[in-house]
Amino acid sequence: MVITPWDGGTKLYEHALDVRGAIHETVAANIANEETPGYRALHLPFHKALQSAVQGNGPLLPTKTHARHLPVINVGDRPFLSVTTPLNGGGVDQNTVNLEEQLTLMAENNILYMAVAQFLAGRFDGWRNAIDEGR
Repeated sequence: MVITPWDGGTKLYEHALDVRGAIHETVAANIANEETPGYRALHLPFHKALQSAVQGNGPLLPTKTHARHLPVINVGDRPFLSVTTPLNGGGVDQNTVNLEEQLTLMAENNILYMAVAQFLAGRFDGWRNAIDEGR
């Protein structure tokens, strides 16, 4: 019998936190490059990345579209594979970062990260209560 430290639900929460962290880093890179001419804002879709994380498809491999762009994430930091897609459009300088949209995405992602963290904490509290036999 193989004993694993996490049940399926807890592992799902762990993957969700990993994906939320990668989304945060992607949005932060977009914000940092708001004034970089030619920068294509990247988008990491949560559901697609989570599905990939659950399936265990290797590291996240975002790409930079210009040598002077800040790195999105460190390759190997994420145990899942997903595709970050550059957004189309752009003004005269061909930069596709919409600052208000990115700040909104950052706030939304922070709230969702905290929600997942609270669900995970609730699971740990339940286990702690069971171990302490309700004392």
